[in-house]
Amino acid sequence: MTISVDSHIALETDVASVPLAPTKRRFGFPVKMRWKLLASYAAAFTVVFAFIAVWVLQYSTTEAQNRLESNLALESVGAAKTLNAAHFETLNSTVDPVPDPSNAMGLGYPTSPLYREAAVALFNVMQIDSQVQAYSYTLDPATGKLMSSASAGFMFNPVIGIPFKAPYDKVSDANTLSLMKAGITQTTAQPAYTDTYGSWISSYSPILDASGKSIGAIGLDYPLTYVDQVRSDVLRRVYPILGISYIVLLLLVLFLSTSLVRPLRRLTVAAGRVAEGEYDLDLGVDDRPRFPDEMHTLAESFHIMAAKVAARERVLTTEVQRLKVEIDQTRRADAVKQITESDSFADLAAKAAEMRRRARET
Repeated sequence: MTISVDSHIALETDVASVPLAPTKRRFGFPVKMRWKLLASYAAAFTVVFAFIAVWVLQYSTTEAQNRLESNLALESVGAAKTLNAAHFETLNSTVDPVPDPSNAMGLGYPTSPLYREAAVALFNVMQIDSQVQAYSYTLDPATGKLMSSASAGFMFNPVIGIPFKAPYDKVSDANTLSLMKAGITQTTAQPAYTDTYGSWISSYSPILDASGKSIGAIGLDYPLTYVDQVRSDVLRRVYPILGISYIVLLLLVLFLSTSLVRPLRRLTVAAGRVAEGEYDLDLGVDDRPRFPDEMHTLAESFHIMAAKVAARERVLTTEVQRLKVEIDQTRRADAVKQITESDSFADLAAKAAEMRRRARET
């Protein structure tokens, strides 16, 4: 077997010492995987919790407002029945408006006991729910306009509310007037609205006489401060709970991500040791967990790979040593052959033969 000197040099080269081509890296800086996981889950949790927070706030306020409108409608129906319909009809048909230059609308409040009776009944409604503003009104058959009637504000000191038989078209918009007219025939709700006095929801119910004929209507206004209070309660109570839950979940994700990344970190260290030629690794594969997963399978595969690489390196090292011996023997044989085949060696051999011949002759 003849092996050249170039082959000898190639076999003596340590494979591990061969430099690898430099890896091209993009601009940036290394970030640990657990922080990437934490950032990803934090972004997802932020979206989810923001949606939940907005939904809870919207649902709470909407539900509170819907319940308020429903209760207000029931209150207006009940309040309309507390008025004496016959006296209310007599009041509006027999009592004239009272001029009052001191009032912005130029009208005042009558001294009729019928007015006071109706005002007391409406005031009693306000005693049940102090935030409600109760009043009554009628439809003028001659003009078709809505006219104010008795108001609970008459019982306050100073008196508040719209004066007796003042036209509502001077203080209400077209939408409110339309809903109030509808309230003369059936209970009608007015959703949240805002005027110069604040934000309200209203309900209008007809006042019926003994025969079931509508002779006017009662209106109940309720300020939306209750809904604002519900919103404040949500912000004060629910949002801190969501915030604490958010932080707890992030801490849990940090703990879990650290637990998940730990085996990868161990494999990374093991890969570096294998690259340095150390194959005796302890990856904990002998202690098989009760519920093995992909990470355990990867560790087992890596352990088998390291063992096979070590075995192949031992075989390669043995083969290289054997080839080095053969190469050395070949080189010695070549050197001897070069010497024996040279002219000077032939002359020496001839002289040596001549000397041996002479020695035998003597």
